[in-house]
Amino acid sequence: MADYELDLEPVDQITVGVEGEPGQRTFYLEASKGAQSCTLVMEKAQVVELGTHLLAAMPDQLSEPAPAPARGPLGSPGWRVGTIQISLDEPGGACTLVMEELSGVEGEPEAEPDPRRVRLVVSLGQMRGLADRCLFVVEGGRPLCPLCQLPMDPSGHVCPARNGHHRT
Repeated sequence: MADYELDLEPVDQITVGVEGEPGQRTFYLEASKGAQSCTLVMEKAQVVELGTHLLAAMPDQLSEPAPAPARGPLGSPGWRVGTIQISLDEPGGACTLVMEELSGVEGEPEAEPDPRRVRLVVSLGQMRGLADRCLFVVEGGRPLCPLCQLPMDPSGHVCPARNGHHRT
């Protein structure tokens, strides 16, 4: 099995969060097991896809999410997530998330030669709670333009669907 910077099996807590105002937000995933924890930076699209894929993989009989624990942030954000692998072990009642560091992005600090990885094993109840939280967090952003589906600032935006000639 591959080496992981952190291997939490099973996690005690897992959630996604956001800081900042709409249009300037930073998304992150937090997980912990005992004294070990990680806070990883994610893109909004990754949070949407994670929530969507977790819900799609959800066993039919699992309808209620596990209650999300109330707590403060786990720590300062670590590295930026590049790829996310999801594997479901329905008979074992768990889902494994493997997150790998994004590398080769201009303006970011030089990544390690081998991208860092974390492995998070969550229960199916935690998986449902995480999926719901992912989709809830992204709903708090800017409204989408009805024509082009891009986010609009409070003052509107130049819509590509209108060839940029009119503010929507």
